[in-house]
Amino acid sequence: MDRTSQQIAELEKLIYKALVPVARATPGLNLSFRDDVILISNENLPDIDTTHACLVQTLPEQADALIAEVVDYFKMRNLPSTIFISPACTPVDIDRRLLASGFVREQAEEAWLILEGLQLIDHSITNLQMAKIDEGRVLTFAEVMLTAWGLSTNLAPLMAQTLLPSMAVSEVNHFLGFLDDAPVAACTVVCYGKFGIMRETGVMPAYQDSQVGTDLEAMVMDNVRQQGVETLLLQTMAGPSSERYLAIHGFKSAFTRAIYTLS
Repeated sequence: MDRTSQQIAELEKLIYKALVPVARATPGLNLSFRDDVILISNENLPDIDTTHACLVQTLPEQADALIAEVVDYFKMRNLPSTIFISPACTPVDIDRRLLASGFVREQAEEAWLILEGLQLIDHSITNLQMAKIDEGRVLTFAEVMLTAWGLSTNLAPLMAQTLLPSMAVSEVNHFLGFLDDAPVAACTVVCYGKFGIMRETGVMPAYQDSQVGTDLEAMVMDNVRQQGVETLLLQTMAGPSSERYLAIHGFKSAFTRAIYTLS
């Protein structure tokens, strides 16, 4: 069922409200909620997930000034300017205005999926073991995620340092999946009341064609279900990746966001 722009806006706000405890605990991570835009920035590790603007909702006569203000916000912090545009954004020609302001629309789109009425899901690889990580395993978690993304593990110490404060946030759950004591997959879920916000699972290259990722996700879902989560929102990329979750776990499409970066 297609969601209205108001329903999409409520889901987007919920995603960022869930990150408030993380932002409070993480040096350099800032969240700003405004009626016309949401701003998130990470001065220590400015990846696209934690450094962007979204939920632009303004009048046509104010849109160009707001875009310029967002650019200035990131420029003053020496951070890249990225704006995510969902169907809840206004005015309707916001994409044209971004292009006119020097932004480029990325080919990839971010997909948000939703799974309501979370149930126990069977997993098939019985020897896969899952553990919620502690401070001693945060570097391993970072190495698995970076390897899964095809990035250098030289960034792992920086990523681990950024993740470390979230270890003290009860709502944040970082999980590792092990086969024969070797870490092969990683996943994060942030709990917010009856909602869980989940990022796409990272799987080591040697296991990306196996059921390892699916089994870890099923185990993670059962874990947060036992914590009281009833609805799961999942962030992934539009296309084959999102279709996988739709087919395997029964997610439904919630909304997609186009990604605009300042060239």
